[in-house]
Amino acid sequence: MGVGRALWLAGEGERAAALLGSVLGLAAEPTARADLQGLRGLAMLFTSPVAETYAMLVAEADRVEPHDTSRAAGLRAAAALACQMTGDQAGAVEMARRALAGAGPEGRPTAAMVLAHMTAVSGQVDEAFALLEPMLESLESIDPLGELSFMLSGVAQSLVLIEQWAHAHKMFDRIIGAARTAGAPAVLPFPLALFSEFELRRGKIAAAYAAAAESVQLAAETGQAGLSSYTLVVLARVEAVLGHDEDCRAHLAAGLEFSRRTGSGAIENYAAAVLGLLELSRGHADRAAIHLAECARIEKQYNRGTVVPTVAQWAADLVEAQIRSGALTDAERSLAMLEDIACRTGLKWANAGAARCRGMLAGEDRYEREFQTALALYGEEMAFERARTLLALGMRRRRSRRRADARAALHEALSYFERGGAEPWAGQARSELTATGEMPSRDTAGSLRALTPQELQVALLVAQGSTNREAATALFLSPKTVEFHLGNTYRKLGVRSRTELARRVEGLA
Repeated sequence: MGVGRALWLAGEGERAAALLGSVLGLAAEPTARADLQGLRGLAMLFTSPVAETYAMLVAEADRVEPHDTSRAAGLRAAAALACQMTGDQAGAVEMARRALAGAGPEGRPTAAMVLAHMTAVSGQVDEAFALLEPMLESLESIDPLGELSFMLSGVAQSLVLIEQWAHAHKMFDRIIGAARTAGAPAVLPFPLALFSEFELRRGKIAAAYAAAAESVQLAAETGQAGLSSYTLVVLARVEAVLGHDEDCRAHLAAGLEFSRRTGSGAIENYAAAVLGLLELSRGHADRAAIHLAECARIEKQYNRGTVVPTVAQWAADLVEAQIRSGALTDAERSLAMLEDIACRTGLKWANAGAARCRGMLAGEDRYEREFQTALALYGEEMAFERARTLLALGMRRRRSRRRADARAALHEALSYFERGGAEPWAGQARSELTATGEMPSRDTAGSLRALTPQELQVALLVAQGSTNREAATALFLSPKTVEFHLGNTYRKLGVRSRTELARRVEGLA
């Protein structure tokens, strides 16, 4: 079992699964066999057909339950995650509840972690936090490189979804830091992809891009085909914001190919949301509305269960696309759905998105108040969404012939978009400023857009205080390679010191 675990940590998931499967016959004792199958399931999760992994875990849980309920609960919890990957959210929640109901004291934490994730994804915010809050301190003692590493990453994602962001950041730092320190590249792709989504939600575009690109690279190098489907669509979402259209579409196509090969049906919804964002970024509202309406269809029919649309974050985009394309009746219907979610969950993202959309639809006497509500809710925590709201506010003010007020909002939005490298959105802000009678200059001097993903990864670590050698260890590179990338970074950004680099990065990572 030790060799199998080592292979899994080293990224040899297929070899680990094959080895563990070959020695099952030697595990005559039921609990020993269950432990082998539990580790084998982790190795299979991102390398084998998801339905096959799910069936194996459920069968093993049934086999070991008469002998050890805690082990059975752990296997069912892992099976719930596999079930969710197929797109069957209702089945995943049911399996997670069954795991927790049958768990003894030893198996309860694992089952509770997974059920918390399932309820967070389903929009049951209070239940998710009620399960997680008592566990937060004890979770710090769990080995982030052990068999529960995948589930710990799921907890971090759950905390993001219910907007417990300080707790989420602390957990991501621990998981990713431990994997880097131990030189365990196979553990990194999943938490890095989740961290990228987290950073993009917070408007940290540079950090999101760096994490997603590294996640894709490591998933490919460690042969985790099933995980590659997720890492690729996460990277594509950041590329949609940055305006890397060709890369975005190529990564989406590759991610969908991987997901269909392994049966990870949940990726379909992510991909449609990314395509919608890509078209909306470019101002193609009618095309965006088609893709984003597909998200609604998938979640209603394909997922076979409630998946709150704050997971893939498409609902507010759908309303905006419908408004911009003139489909106002459809927009009002979609907005009602978003408002219902906002009311049920209390999530800032949903409530702020609904307020922004109401501002786009409202009459002259009310739109300013709705936009200000959205800006207050987004605050500084969600800088990209806040800048999008300022852009929409500037557009409304311009149409109301409040040109000076429009320019104030548009300049603030443009400053963020340019610094973050969100060129399509910066282009929209410039066009609006031009329509107010101003000719905005193009200022990309503070943008990290010129850097390659690996240069960006190096720049972020160095800006946070890492030495070249420390950055090399963290990124599995040689110190000379780090030095080379850092030199290119200084040249491209026109900076001469680590202090200047840190100032350039501040607020973007």
